[in-house]
Amino acid sequence: MKAVFITHASRDIGGGHLSRCFALSRALERRGGECSWILNTGAASQAAALGIKNAEFHEYPFTETRAARSGGADFAVVDSYSADAGFYKAVSERAKLIVIDDLHDRGVERFAHAVINYSMGARREMYDNTLCVYLMGPGYALLREEYWDMAPAEGNYVLFVPGAADVSGSAWEVAEWWSGDMDNLSIVLGPLVPENRAENTFRAARGKENIEILTAPRDFASLLAGARFVICSASVTAYEALALEKRTAVFSVADNQRGLGEILSGIGAAYSLGDWQSVTPESITEAMRFMPRSGVLRGLINKRGALASAEDIIRMLF
Repeated sequence: MKAVFITHASRDIGGGHLSRCFALSRALERRGGECSWILNTGAASQAAALGIKNAEFHEYPFTETRAARSGGADFAVVDSYSADAGFYKAVSERAKLIVIDDLHDRGVERFAHAVINYSMGARREMYDNTLCVYLMGPGYALLREEYWDMAPAEGNYVLFVPGAADVSGSAWEVAEWWSGDMDNLSIVLGPLVPENRAENTFRAARGKENIEILTAPRDFASLLAGARFVICSASVTAYEALALEKRTAVFSVADNQRGLGEILSGIGAAYSLGDWQSVTPESITEAMRFMPRSGVLRGLINKRGALASAEDIIRMLF
């Protein structure tokens, strides 16, 4: 069973596409699959941090020339907002196409054999092609392998995670706002954060003994599991935190993130800070008082959703 993953990551688009693809690849490998990768050059640092091998890098991976590379695979997994219909069609003509999606606005189901959309609000009715197979909802959450059997702990720190690239520059602002009489704060800077942005964050935290800044920590999952409260972008990290039943506040830095905050707030699972541009020190303070509705986090996100996705793909294709 051979799969090729075609996706991207960068300082502009963040690292969510690559992270969730990697989670699925590890689940497929557990079932005996062989995975190769076609990535953009900007993804090289995150790919190295994840330990991805058997990858080729291109300035832009979503061309029909790259699509031809999927011909030796049993199926191709594509995760991108920028790939166009011609690319999806070209891939589907060479291999069975699995699309990871959370925007449901580009008609990807026209070319896909299956669509994975693990968003909280995902429903089959969002898509038009009745012949496509749909793996919908947080039962298929593509969380990385370290979360599959992880149990939460209770630490004494707040964890702030702005995303692999911190596209909004939020880490610097939080470090500026955080005062000495507040809780211990751990800020995680991802592998795609620009050097100048990281330097500004370290500078803002200088002299504040209750702030710790960590750059691409290898034990990130353990850090998340041990946090007392998590503030993060409404991305993969939010699903990871909620799978560990953490008290969580989420904010949006991209169009595809806005809906998650609204849904989580509506069911009492997390506090929604809205778009980062509207976040203030006062709203951060208010968010940390949030308590989830009783019982709502139990089983809300499937920690082993990547395994569930892999099993359904294998059952469907083989």
